[in-house]
Amino acid sequence: MVVITSNKRFGLTSHVMAGAFLMHIILLPILYINISKTFSNSAEEQFIGNAREISGLLGDMISVSNMTENKSRLSSFMDYALLSGEILFIEIVDQQGNVIRSQEITSITSKDFIEDVNIGDHGDDVYFMSTPLNISFDGFQHNTLKLGFDETIVNEKMAAVNQRSIAILGIYSVGMLILMGFFTKVITRPLRTLRDWSRDVAKGETDYEINVDTQIKEVNSLSHDLEKMRQSLVELAERMHYKAMHDELTGLPNRTLNDDRLDQAVTRAARENTSFAVLLLDLDRFKDINDTLGHGVGDEVLRIVASRLNTVIRESDTISRIGGDEFCAIVENTERVVAENIALKLANAIEPPFKINGHTLQVGTSIGIAVFPVDGMTPELLIQHADVAMYEAKYKGLKVASYHEDMNKHRFEDMQLSIELKDGINSGQFEAVFQPKIDLITNRPCGCELLSQWNHPRFGIISPEKFIPLAERENLVGKLTLMLFAQNAVQLKSVIEQYTEFQVSINISPINLLDTTLLDELKSILIETDFPISKLAIEVTENAIMKNPLRSARILEEFAKAGVQVSVDDFGTGYSSLSYLQKFPIHELKIDKSFVIGLHDKSNNYPIVNATIAMAHDLGMTVVAEGVEELHVLKLLEKLGCDHVQGHYFSNSMVYEDLRKWLEDFDMSTYRQV
Repeated sequence: MVVITSNKRFGLTSHVMAGAFLMHIILLPILYINISKTFSNSAEEQFIGNAREISGLLGDMISVSNMTENKSRLSSFMDYALLSGEILFIEIVDQQGNVIRSQEITSITSKDFIEDVNIGDHGDDVYFMSTPLNISFDGFQHNTLKLGFDETIVNEKMAAVNQRSIAILGIYSVGMLILMGFFTKVITRPLRTLRDWSRDVAKGETDYEINVDTQIKEVNSLSHDLEKMRQSLVELAERMHYKAMHDELTGLPNRTLNDDRLDQAVTRAARENTSFAVLLLDLDRFKDINDTLGHGVGDEVLRIVASRLNTVIRESDTISRIGGDEFCAIVENTERVVAENIALKLANAIEPPFKINGHTLQVGTSIGIAVFPVDGMTPELLIQHADVAMYEAKYKGLKVASYHEDMNKHRFEDMQLSIELKDGINSGQFEAVFQPKIDLITNRPCGCELLSQWNHPRFGIISPEKFIPLAERENLVGKLTLMLFAQNAVQLKSVIEQYTEFQVSINISPINLLDTTLLDELKSILIETDFPISKLAIEVTENAIMKNPLRSARILEEFAKAGVQVSVDDFGTGYSSLSYLQKFPIHELKIDKSFVIGLHDKSNNYPIVNATIAMAHDLGMTVVAEGVEELHVLKLLEKLGCDHVQGHYFSNSMVYEDLRKWLEDFDMSTYRQV
């Protein structure tokens, strides 16, 4: 299909003039014909009526006057009738058609007489008509008067009327076109103004008000409507600009506006020789909330966090949401010490628990600080260094960390390990190692804790303290734990069959604790390997439980009902109490090694350890002391009534083959020698 288009355009005036011209081309001939026809009919009727009147009058005069007796007198009368100029032919005939008397002023003869009905009949310019004469002539009573009237008079009048009609209609047409052109110009003048305004609006110029003063109601209404449209466009542009520069969820400035203000801050500080700080905030445990409770709850958490940050930040400063759970604060005219104090205030403002949909939630934050110009003189470098400091804080479990050059090396290593972590898990670079536990009552090994180590092809053995935070950040720690347990479950089952009191513990990260599918996945492994569920224990940290106590209690209750033992790891490092923990289905309490290493009866930790053991026993819990590295600590723990111990004094973490050999060779007496 071929489409032919034309780019030629005509204005309103041209269209109106062309329309008027076409209209007159159609209407004027019709009008002319009607005028001509009307006048022609009128003139014809008048002419014929006049001819009939004259013929009747002549017939009466001839009938009344005694002209039949005097033919010379009749001839004079007929000549007199011809002198009027209207009658060209007059003739009297008898009943037999014999001409009694005939007179004419032209070459018209009796032979030319053909009676007419309308003017113009027979094309002879003479209107012939006859009228009866009731007179006696040559013995005949009934005779006929024939007359011929000049039609040219009527035709000339009609021609003159037609000429005048054409002239009048022509003048009318020209005048009408001139008037229409004038009024079209009057109409289009405000329309052209509106057109120019529309072009300005199309270019984005919407600052001035449009107001066309005209008496034309429709154009005036159009002007008002366009002004309303301009106002709507201005409001829409403002809303779009706000949305383009602000986060829709929290109402805070977004990354675009943050980058713009950061550029301004760098320019201003460089010009005024001042400093300012960039604070990069990343929420802790936010991904857990999003994954377990849904994005609706996660969105509400972000709104609450944004509101809390706004109450702390100064009006002269900027707090922005630049990513999913990342925020950035630009703190003007400040040094590092002040920036760190402000960062702590921001972290403390976020920390208090809050309730959403019946859930009591708590999130923390890790904040990295970079100061202009010490830590960078460009926006990109400041953000990069604040990001490095933020990850350093997250890695070390700090609320706030300020950037220094040594962090770049650690950051680069972490990035490398994060990239290689998933491939390492899939390619079998991770292996299980076991830390045995000893029962101080039976003096026999009573279980082991399943740990992991990364046998990196380039860096060698990497400890859990290094890669576990990275695995948690990448949400891979749960996959790693389940994989290692599944790989070793059959071998561990053979140990349990040989040592009936033996129990295996696996560590559950805070991320996986709130995962409702974890228990089902463990059950699948237990069924597949025929591992006894009563010989499995999960170790969860005190802080992991306290992040969401209500949800943690429900999940741990499901584990307890299934027959899985629950152990609280690193007890004493959090903020909970034994009286609170009694609400959870806890079977075992592990005192953190920071309270055990170097323990003696005069140390500050002694009352804490003593009280913890006593209270745990009162609550029916078994107590395990981690970090036993010296004989005197072992003896003191026995004295305090500790149930189980674990630490490098007995053994470092070891692979399965070494664990079997260690179990076979174990003799508690060798560890009691002074």
